[in-house]
Amino acid sequence: MTELDRYAQLLEATELERAQEEAYFRSLSANKTLKEKAESGILWYPVEITKKHYTIGEYVEVVVKRSKEETGKHQFRVGAGCVVFSNGAEHQEWSGTVSFVQRGKMGVILKNDFLQKEDLFREGHVGVELVYDERPYKVMKAALKEVMRSKEPVVEALRAGVRNLEALDLPVPEEELLHTNTISHLNVTQQEAVKGALGAAQMSIIHGPPGTGKTTTLVALVQALAKVEKRIFVCAPSNNAVDLLARQLDVLGIPVLRIGNVTRIGDSIAHLTLEEKARNHPDWKHIKKVKIQAEEAQKMAGTYKRNFSAQQRKERHEMYKEARELRKWARELGDRLTADIIQNTKVIATTLVGISAPALEGIKCNTLVIDEASQTLEAECWNAMLRARRVIFAGDHFQLPPTVKSLEAKKLGLDNTLLERMSGVIQHSYLLREQYRMNDEILSFSNEQFYEGKLYSNEKVAHHRLRKGDDPVTLIDTSGCAFDEVFNNKQRSLSNPGEYFILKEHLHVHFQDRTTNKYPDLAEVSIGIISPYAEQVRYIREQLRQDTDLAGLDIEVDSIDGFQGQEKDVIYISLVRSNAKGEIGFLKDSRRLNVALTRARKKLVIIGDMTTLSSYDLFNQLADHVEKNGRYQSAWEYMS
Repeated sequence: MTELDRYAQLLEATELERAQEEAYFRSLSANKTLKEKAESGILWYPVEITKKHYTIGEYVEVVVKRSKEETGKHQFRVGAGCVVFSNGAEHQEWSGTVSFVQRGKMGVILKNDFLQKEDLFREGHVGVELVYDERPYKVMKAALKEVMRSKEPVVEALRAGVRNLEALDLPVPEEELLHTNTISHLNVTQQEAVKGALGAAQMSIIHGPPGTGKTTTLVALVQALAKVEKRIFVCAPSNNAVDLLARQLDVLGIPVLRIGNVTRIGDSIAHLTLEEKARNHPDWKHIKKVKIQAEEAQKMAGTYKRNFSAQQRKERHEMYKEARELRKWARELGDRLTADIIQNTKVIATTLVGISAPALEGIKCNTLVIDEASQTLEAECWNAMLRARRVIFAGDHFQLPPTVKSLEAKKLGLDNTLLERMSGVIQHSYLLREQYRMNDEILSFSNEQFYEGKLYSNEKVAHHRLRKGDDPVTLIDTSGCAFDEVFNNKQRSLSNPGEYFILKEHLHVHFQDRTTNKYPDLAEVSIGIISPYAEQVRYIREQLRQDTDLAGLDIEVDSIDGFQGQEKDVIYISLVRSNAKGEIGFLKDSRRLNVALTRARKKLVIIGDMTTLSSYDLFNQLADHVEKNGRYQSAWEYMS
């Protein structure tokens, strides 16, 4: 396959994924009742508006709460486009963006003119519905076409590097190698990664396994770059990841500008947005004054009545003309101010799609840093790489890949990331090896399976555990217990009530004080319950609401995808699959298992039917590993 053929194939795959998502939303929306939409996961209805407050710019955040009856799985994610609507006598709806999702609550950012008609939302039931957003696909397709036709030396060099051929030699300014005094607080492998990335002419990779301080390393890298480079782009596919980096850079006093849709940016970094920087600029008062003058001229022109003289008609015309000219002047002043802020900012943080914002048109950078590169489509990366002289990828390709819905797009390689393709072939690839999260026994299986045994634990965490003598890793085998998986046809997902029973019994046996029925050893301990299946997540959440004896414990339940990037003191994993055919579905995805196994700090408890799961050899290896190095138990021990 030629180079152009490969990009043509990526272009086709991107269109297939776009068409799949559009068709999916159409099928869910067309001729569907509200109940059917809610069951499909694209609608919360009815909801109660519990809070509203002003946020960035001219926007308001509305917090909605689901009714207790509506607790099924859903597809709402931070940054997703949606509409808030009321089905009262006068149907009203407002476009918005999801700002957070937390169990039965969700935040939505709306234009603040919503408040002018909020009374209408009291007349009928209120709902929030996901909407199809075509813009990211347009941006990615345009980027791929530009990559195919570009003759720029820098783009050709990056293209050559991506196809694993000898890249064009782009000299690295020597001064970049000299400014590494800001990284003395990093460990040895983090320092190697920063120095190596600074010395790479074209492309480098910082491979950050769980708990190895990838974000800390990236912040130190950008801090070093900011001393010598005119402009750096810091990007990621998700708004949350961009916000995290921007926040940490801001704490260090590094001037950073957060570009993007203000409805998708967290309140904690609102002061870093273009809108807020403009409002706080000395020139803003003058621009605001011109806007007010334009409004007054418009208002004065509108006060004339229908019957007026020729002189009045002329004056009215002049007033409207003055209003238009004043508005144009205000826009020009605003554009000039925006351009000035961007030109004088060294570090610009935005999503890989957000880099195509009109305010950044024509703006290029010396170095592009892409975080979460293991979850990023190649086309997204190229959209930013077209603006850069060199690129630094950061992520872990042994964790979850980007989400691709179209099977045909997957066959064409849409979910193959640049990070994964380049990790083993480029010179400047650096593995962060010292981890600060897990007890050594929790780390050991993933370390051997995925990281060639190269990771090691910082002495502060290597042997930490909940209490003296406690086993950091336990596997509870439910084979022979008749805990069969249950398929929910409506939710199209699986649950296993028996595994929750064992989980709860494990808590009782090992942590409950039989005198007080309390859990003293878990009083200040964070607990995560992970399952690969949404129906099991829903089932366990519902049971926890009813199990009053566990009330007061810090317990969070979510899917593996929902826990990526998180950590807890204790993690329980409910693997669900238990059937006579040995079918385990997407549990064959080793990266998914790796994420689940590496969330715990001090204790990891795995619950599953190893007879079913052993149809896939990785689970055989896991069972053997725990039997030799941890505590392997039968669920029968908890059945009495």
